[in-house]
Amino acid sequence: MARIYNALLGGKDNYESDRQAMARILEIEPDSAGVARQNRAFLGRVVRFLAEEKGVRQFLDIGSGLPTASNVHEVAQSHAPESRIVYADNDVAVLAHARALLVSAPEGQCGYVHADLRDTGSIITQAAEILDFSKPVAVLLIAILHFVPDQDDPWGSSAASWTPCPRQLPRGVARDTGEPRRGCQ
Repeated sequence: MARIYNALLGGKDNYESDRQAMARILEIEPDSAGVARQNRAFLGRVVRFLAEEKGVRQFLDIGSGLPTASNVHEVAQSHAPESRIVYADNDVAVLAHARALLVSAPEGQCGYVHADLRDTGSIITQAAEILDFSKPVAVLLIAILHFVPDQDDPWGSSAASWTPCPRQLPRGVARDTGEPRRGCQ
């Protein structure tokens, strides 16, 4: 799915089969590329707000997808170079691209966790090698929860990822509502 999303964003890290799947998606829902771009813009606004306005210096991006323009570390570190970012995804191709393309500012740090968002224990344990959970950590779940089946309790999984974070910290969540033309919530 990450490569299809990359194709919807106009990225280059996808295959012909991904572009064919994207074409089929666009036949069914012509606004899909626009929604993908809106999600990416929302991610940038959330990270910028948290870094500039709230002073957040640590970010955990769960379900990060393939690297593309305006990645979390680029946005955060453009405002606060010392920011620490951990990307988590269960797609090995995403992690291979991330390790190759996501380079931190020298003052900050980037890390990568290979885990499913439903395995919050593994994500938190691995992320703790870079993130200090006694300080604010912004947990980002952007355009990912709608891929978790209801029987797997997507909201419960996401709540578990927030448990080690200070209670007052804002969270960034965007998901497809499944309702035509209503976008994200």
